[in-house]
Amino acid sequence: MYRRRLLWALVPSLSVSVAGCNDADPMNGPDQGSEATPDGRAEIVDHELVREGAGTDEETVAIEGAVRIHEEGLQHVELRGRFFDPEGEPLDTTFERLQEIEVGTQPFEIQYPEIGPAAAAVDGYEIEITTVI
Repeated sequence: MYRRRLLWALVPSLSVSVAGCNDADPMNGPDQGSEATPDGRAEIVDHELVREGAGTDEETVAIEGAVRIHEEGLQHVELRGRFFDPEGEPLDTTFERLQEIEVGTQPFEIQYPEIGPAAAAVDGYEIEITTVI
């Protein structure tokens, strides 16, 4: 929970994608084309894979980050997170929809749907963003 508060405090100062996830390798995150919407109305400015309770039956994994909204009038922003095992095989795809859209930067979280050993198998991810006017 403290990470979210820290992320929220740092979000206004972020201006470029960080976390070293700018190649097409799913083990490292998204490719360049998936970090902004085609219309340029929104972009992912930060993201990372966050693991809590590692090694326990309650282990969870999520993609946490921030989205910058550039224009008013969006109904929602949808984020799609794809989770992969150590061999790069897909495990699951999860969607998160941000509906309270305001111009500026706001945090997001895409939770892997399983916990425990299933969550422990997650080793990489990809993320994409879309918007609806």
